[in-house]
Amino acid sequence: MTTSTQPAAIQRRLERQRRHERRRQIPAHILQRNDAVLMHLGLAHLGANRLLNNGTGERDDLVQEGRYGLIRALEHFDAGRGHRISSYAMPRITGQIRHYRRDRLQTLRIPWRLGDLHARGMKVQEQRLHVGLPQLNNEDLAQQLGVTTDRWREACMAHRDRRVQSLHCQCSNSNGSSEQEARIECLQDHGRQQADPQHEWLIQMLNCMEPNHCRWLSAFWIDRLSLSEIARRECIDRQILRTTLHGILKTLRAEARRTFS
Repeated sequence: MTTSTQPAAIQRRLERQRRHERRRQIPAHILQRNDAVLMHLGLAHLGANRLLNNGTGERDDLVQEGRYGLIRALEHFDAGRGHRISSYAMPRITGQIRHYRRDRLQTLRIPWRLGDLHARGMKVQEQRLHVGLPQLNNEDLAQQLGVTTDRWREACMAHRDRRVQSLHCQCSNSNGSSEQEARIECLQDHGRQQADPQHEWLIQMLNCMEPNHCRWLSAFWIDRLSLSEIARRECIDRQILRTTLHGILKTLRAEARRTFS
């Protein structure tokens, strides 16, 4: 229901949306839920505005997730318990936005258990600093959290690498020196890799073949043409083509076993 305290423009928009919903062939309980959602869409905007400056994400995306949380809240809302819709729905709305930020907003996604483990570790360290105690090392902290040291280090690495950085960002030198170098300089140069001897052997064998045989092999294994298409294009009997390709492949396999065994 709309109230007299709502502006006339909002009431007219709600009525248009309700008329549109009533024209849809959907069950009555879905219509009732959608009507309640339309009445309380402002809660989704309120939740998005509250969390807008507390993390990343576009406002439209946060509003969309807030509306999804509102729908889920209204599906489970029980008016007989005496709660207001806003009191019940706001935790669902903000929770849905936080889950979106945690699970789907980051470009690089990490297992949520690693993120939760890192958050618990940082909380322990902050509590110790608050009471004037020194921070724990990795081994002691992992023991207090009930995990192995490798697991804790994995959580720290995941938290550090979850943010995308420019390849031109300066980092510590990989050889241990104090000079800074760009991350792009740490990438492996694939152009300097040693040539693949099997690839070179295959190229040599193809160059020694008859041109027709090489062309048929390329059409069948590289271009993925069927035997019928190759036979029609080359004006050759399909069975002869099949037998020839089988013989060529058998010869290549035998030569490869003699060369690389």
